[in-house]
Amino acid sequence: MHTDSHSLIDIPFNLRHICWFCGEPASKILPFPRRANKNVEHPMLALPACKECDAFSHPRDINSIWRLRAHLKQALISKYTKHLAIGENWTREELEDSEFSGSILGGFGESAWHMYEIAKQRIAFEGWPLIVDGLPLDDMDDTSGFEFNGMRYSSLSTCIEFFVSGTNVDKELLTKLVEIVTPARFDYALKIAKLNKRISPPRRTQIIEDIAVQEAEDREAERIRTAQSAQNQSIVEVTVAGIIAPTFAIQWAMEKGAHTLSELCPLEDDYFDDFQHLGGAAAFATYNGLQLYLEAREDDAWVEANDPNRDLW
Repeated sequence: MHTDSHSLIDIPFNLRHICWFCGEPASKILPFPRRANKNVEHPMLALPACKECDAFSHPRDINSIWRLRAHLKQALISKYTKHLAIGENWTREELEDSEFSGSILGGFGESAWHMYEIAKQRIAFEGWPLIVDGLPLDDMDDTSGFEFNGMRYSSLSTCIEFFVSGTNVDKELLTKLVEIVTPARFDYALKIAKLNKRISPPRRTQIIEDIAVQEAEDREAERIRTAQSAQNQSIVEVTVAGIIAPTFAIQWAMEKGAHTLSELCPLEDDYFDDFQHLGGAAAFATYNGLQLYLEAREDDAWVEANDPNRDLW
C-alpha cells in the first residue's frame, strides 16, 4: 500500500480496475519509488498494478516511472517468450488448420493464438496519460530501446535474445547479420536467420561473408545511381548550328564513355538500338545533334565559352 508521501494518479472511470503498466486487471497499488527518500525525476507516485507487475523486482538506479515501465515490459517479454514466439512461429490460420490431437496438443492448438494475443497486448499497452489531482505530469519519457514488429525491447541485444529463445535462430548468425545490414533492416536479417537454423560453423561463416559482399555491392550500386542521378539532373541540352543535342543523348554518351566523335562512331548501331522507340527520323535527329556537339567539343575554346556541361565530362 502506498504511503501519504505518494500521490495516487488519476484513474479514468473505465480504467479504474486496470494495471497502468500492462492493461491486466489490477489488484495492487504500486508505489514508486518504494522508498520515500529515493531521488526520482518526478513526484512520488502510486499506480494501479496487477499482481504480476507489482511483484517484479527492478534495479535501484531506475529513477523515473517511464524507465520502470520499460523495465517491467522487458520482464514480461522475458517471462512470456514462449507465448510471444507463437506469433513468430505460426499464423492463426496454421494453428486453426493444424492437426494437433490429444489432451495436451489439442488444447495447445485451440488456445495458442489466444495466449499469444494476450501476451502481445500486455506488451503493447501504454497506459493512460499521468495526471495527479487534475494536473498533467510532464512527459519526461527518455527511455531508449529497440522496436520491432509492434514490440519495444529494452535494447537491440534483448530483441535478439528473444528471437534466439523463441524461434531457435542461431544467435551468432543473427547478431552478425544485423551488424552488416543495420538494425533498420532487422526483419531481413531475421528472415535469413530463420532459414538457416542449426547450421555448421563453416556454413554460418559462408552466409555472413555472402551477405557482407552483397551489401557492399548494393551500397556501391546505390552510390553510383545517386551520383548518376545528380549528374543527370545537371546535364543541359546543347544546340550546335541550330541542331539540338538532347539531355538524354548526352547522358547516354557519358555513360558509354564516348567523350569524342571518334569514340561515338563505333557505337552508332548501339545508339539506334537503344533509342529505336523514338522512331527513325527522331532518333537520327538526336544522334546528329550529339555528333555535332562532340565535334564542337574538340575545340577547347568552344568548350570554355559554350559548353554548359564541360565540368561533367
